[in-house]
Formats: sequence, structure tokens, C-alpha cells
Amino acid sequence: MNEKAVVKYTLDRCEKCMKCIKACPTSALSMLDNRIIIDEDLCINCGRCIRACHSKGLLAQGSPLSAVNDYEYTVCLVPAALSSQCGSMEEAEDMFASIKDIGFDEVLDISDIEGAIMNETFRLADGISKDSVITSFCPVVVQLIETKYPMLIDHFAPLRYASEIAAMMVRERLSDKENVGIFYLCECEAKLVLAKHPYDNPNREVDHAISIVDILPLIQRRKPESERPTLDFSRAGLQSCNTALIPQKPEYLMADGSEKVENILDLAEFDLLKSFRLLYLFNCFNGCVGGHLMFGNGYLAKNNVHALAPMETKGPPELPFELLYCEDVIAEKKKQESVAEKMAFFKQVNEVLEKLPGLDCSACGMQNCRIMAEGIVRGERKLDDCRILSVKE
Repeated sequence: MNEKAVVKYTLDRCEKCMKCIKACPTSALSMLDNRIIIDEDLCINCGRCIRACHSKGLLAQGSPLSAVNDYEYTVCLVPAALSSQCGSMEEAEDMFASIKDIGFDEVLDISDIEGAIMNETFRLADGISKDSVITSFCPVVVQLIETKYPMLIDHFAPLRYASEIAAMMVRERLSDKENVGIFYLCECEAKLVLAKHPYDNPNREVDHAISIVDILPLIQRRKPESERPTLDFSRAGLQSCNTALIPQKPEYLMADGSEKVENILDLAEFDLLKSFRLLYLFNCFNGCVGGHLMFGNGYLAKNNVHALAPMETKGPPELPFELLYCEDVIAEKKKQESVAEKMAFFKQVNEVLEKLPGLDCSACGMQNCRIMAEGIVRGERKLDDCRILSVKE
């Protein structure tokens, strides 16, 4: 399923520092007429450009909390990554009660579903799948594979996101109610797209994605008025969002952090990691507990798991196949170029590249000279756009 780009450019005029362009792993950003242009087909919502821009000219926003007023009954889904920031069960109960106070009828922990998905991943890797399995519940990694590593698509485990499964279960349980709104608290920019709004994704089960940092001031300023809920976290679910706690085996390769993930996918594409049965990948350092919209200390989350779920009191639920699996989690490209077409394109790019200075200065507004050459071959840029060549002339 191709995701929409959530990153938006907000400045009237770029300051030309080029940091965002240099930071993009898929060359989705360029500059034209003193404004940053975002190629939505290439953007994978990793947020690197947002953190690189010292002018705060790029942002990603979810739905506002005021959207709860559009529904008669509202449910908030809380991921294990957020619960893992709590140092005790009392703190977690206070947090859940405070979230309910800001406008929700129900606040649901979905750690049990996250644990079930992790265990299904292991089941695939340990024997069901004939080939090695790549899995990630990070939309950045999913889109990275779609965009840069299409040859690995067949190795990707087609498991649904936990928020989707949880929302489907909520809708079935509340089928007798009208106008139910389901909200998901997001720990990173990429997950803001896992909802119908605000990015117009009609196929999603969740109605609205809300940034965790947007509600943080609201739940920290008040003592909870609602009755504390009785929580029973799934230990497996809490482990699933932290690379330091995911069960390890010699044939499992866990990786967190964008650079490491790209390096692993580079090697996997050339079949250099075939001794591993499972590649379990996270774009954020430390896993989802290190999400860029998260508060708290991702390192302490490892210890918090022991306080919240000292032992597995309940195993993850047995979810039916039709809930766990979804064929379009990762999308095939509409048109796969033939090898001959690709070689012809690369030949043209290399011919243009020979004419460029090769300084990768980004003065033209493109990430480097090769990306500039590709733009020229596609007819998007001209050789005259190179500032270095124009100075020489």
C-alpha cells in the first residue's frame, strides 16, 4: 500500500543551506525557485529533513485533538512504545486515565496485538517460510523497500500494522454504535499516515492519527479525574517495540537506525545475508521507543518493561489469519522497468554525468551530480542549471 507523504514545506523562501536535501535517503527533496520541492513518490516520511532544517521549515502534522468532537463515541489506541515510557504500573494507569480525560470514551492498550504480530513473525521465520523473511512495522522501512529495493518485496512478511488490527477489532465490537471515531497515538512522523485523516487514506481502519507530543502537555498538566483503569500489558508486546528486548536467535538479525537498515538492505539485495532467517528492522534508534515524536528516555524503556510486565501473565491472543495478513501491506510498483530499459537510462545518465563537474555541491538544488543527471535525462532539469558550469562559461 503506497503511503502519502506527510512532510510539508512551510517557508516562503528557502535559506539554501541544503541540509534537508543532503539528509534525504531517497533524494526526494530538491530546490527550485528558492523553495524546497518534495517528490511525494520518493518521500518515505523518515523525518530526516525535518531534523536537518535549522529554520524549522519542514514539518509533519497529524490530526488535531479537536477531531474527537466529530464523533459520538471515541476510542484511543495506545501503542506499547508509549506505555514503555512509564516507570511503574501506577504511572501507566495515571497516563491512561489522563488520556481519557482529554476527550475519549475508551483508551485501549494494544500491546497484546503487537506481541501477537511479533510472535507470528517468528513463526514465519522459523519454518513456515521457505525463504528468509524481512519484517518491519515501521512505514519508513516498508516504503524504503518499495522505493529503493523492489527486488526484496517478495521477502517481506505481509503482516498488518497493529493499529489496523486493533481498529478492525474495535469496529467489530462496537458495531452496534453509530459514528465511532478511532484515534491512534503516533510515536514517529511516519505513522501519522496510518489513518484516514489528515492525509486522505480511505482504506485505513483508524480514523485519525495524533502526534504523541501534541497531547503530552495536556496529560502532564493535570491529575487524572477518570478512574484508573486496570491494565494488563503483554510483555511480548512491550518487547516488540525495543530492539534490546526482542528475543534473539543466531539466525535473527535485528537492526535499528536508518543507516544500519539501509546497509542491511543493500547486502540483502545482493543475497549476502542468506544465513539469516529473519531481518527485523526499525528506522528509529532503539526501535519504536526511540520514535521522534516520543517523550521520555528510550534507554530507560528497557528497564520499564520489567516494572510493567515482570512476567508474561497472559500470552498474546491467537489472531485469525485474515486479521494478521494483508496482501497490499507493501506495494508492487505499477510498472517494473525491463533490464534493457534500465540499462538504457543508466547509459544516458552516465553520459550526462561526464559533462557535470562531479563536486556534489547541491548549488543546482539537487542532492548530488548523479541525481542532477537523472533529472536532466528525465527532462526535469537542464545542463545550464548547473551553477559551476554556468560560472565557467
